[in-house]
Amino acid sequence: MKWLNFIKKANPDKQGTCASGSESPECLTCEKKAGWAAVYANLALALFKAVIGYLSGSKAVLGDALFSFKEFIASLVVVIGVKLSGKPADDQHPYGHGKVEYVALFLISAGLIISTITLFVHSAQGLWHCYQGAGSVPKSIAIWAALISVATNYKLGQHLRCVGDKRFSPAMLANARHNRSDALLSAMVAVAVFGAHYFDMAFLDPLAALVEAVCIIRVSIEMFNDSIKGLFDSAAPAATVERIEAVARAVPGVRKVAKVVARHLGQGIWIEMTIRIDHTLSHQEGYLIGQHVKESIQASLGRHVTAIVLFEPYIP
Repeated sequence: MKWLNFIKKANPDKQGTCASGSESPECLTCEKKAGWAAVYANLALALFKAVIGYLSGSKAVLGDALFSFKEFIASLVVVIGVKLSGKPADDQHPYGHGKVEYVALFLISAGLIISTITLFVHSAQGLWHCYQGAGSVPKSIAIWAALISVATNYKLGQHLRCVGDKRFSPAMLANARHNRSDALLSAMVAVAVFGAHYFDMAFLDPLAALVEAVCIIRVSIEMFNDSIKGLFDSAAPAATVERIEAVARAVPGVRKVAKVVARHLGQGIWIEMTIRIDHTLSHQEGYLIGQHVKESIQASLGRHVTAIVLFEPYIP
């Protein structure tokens, strides 16, 4: 369990080195460690459960192994995405590389859908065999494999969520949700295998795998929607727009907020707004007020924000 200790040591809550949205070397290193910890942990879990599932004859544990292998691929994509999205803007990519993570989300969701179809068909076949009286009872070692999966996925999900919140990483937060969901599913697998083994209810094993398939399709739809919103620059929530307007109105010299357009752009928000100032003020004074509005919004939102503030005269 060396990689579990590695996760614990890398946890920023324990170290207190990373503040929200920080670009410090410690934060970037923590994010990279979290990504690779997820890669190694999910790969180890997938191989472990695949072997145990095969040796024990448990379809539910084999399905659980498929979950972990999917998480391994997802984590690997996220690590690559984080590396690319962290690159600064350049002449060829003036808006940065933030959308790479949404491409990663799209790929993960596609992999989820494929995994779900495979798992669903395999589970339905196993359940049909049990109905015909040809079902087999898994060995007790499958229970311990499921319990180890519960503990590992829960701990990993906690860590990824912590880092994802502090770094505003949508793909890492998505992986955190999946690991927490996997912990619940592994707990269900443990109960199902226990009932199948000790109470001779062989149908529980493929039934648990079938429920896993239903759960994962729900997660895949959520991820797919998130990726589409990110790739197509969806509008920021109404509450965020209202907050932007309130911050702008609080700046001295702003008489009215005429227009606000806010949309997601990679990890941050792109804002275009028009404010109205007293018509007696000079252009230089209007520029300074606009800069004050921009700085106030960036300080209030506490994330990667690009704001373009135009001003026009306010005539009562």
